[in-house]
This record gives sequence, structure tokens and C-alpha cells, in this order.
Amino acid sequence: MEWLPFGMRAPVAVTYVRCAQCGALGEIVLEGGRLDLAMARAGAHVRQMHPGVNVREALRLVPDLAFPPVDCSDVADWAAQYNARNYGTETLGPG
Repeated sequence: MEWLPFGMRAPVAVTYVRCAQCGALGEIVLEGGRLDLAMARAGAHVRQMHPGVNVREALRLVPDLAFPPVDCSDVADWAAQYNARNYGTETLGPG
């Protein structure tokens, strides 16, 4: 695990699924995670909030960096907790 100066944790590569219609960001998916599941759940948002819009055209994959808390020892667990808290989803780590 890499640590930056002043107790900052090194960033972790993630991908967000974003709704191009309203800009809403979906759950975070760790590198190597199940983007297909995140896209399916984001599709439910599009169908509910933007009826009649083409789901595939409304979704964007957005590569980004996430910054887990400095005391985080398990990034996959942190991502799962983040997604569950914000989106009611399961872990989307590798596998």
C-alpha cells in the first residue's frame, strides 16, 4: 500500500458510470471490476428518470481516481461500502 506525505493515501483507479442526461454519477468500479453490472444498474436509473431515452446512448464510463481514507486497509471493502451507502449496491471489485 502506497502512502503519500501528510498521511494521504495513494489514489486508486476507478471508473464511474455517468448518466449523460442529468449528470448523475453511479457507483464506483475498481480496476478489473464488473462494469457490466454497474452499467445494468445505471440503466435502471435511465429508464426510471428519463423514459424513452436510449439507455446505451445515455450512459458514459468515466475513468477517475478515488481517495480512500488514510486508515483504509481493504480498498475493495471500502468501495463496496461506498456503493452500498450511496447506491444500495454490492461489491464491484475484481471477479
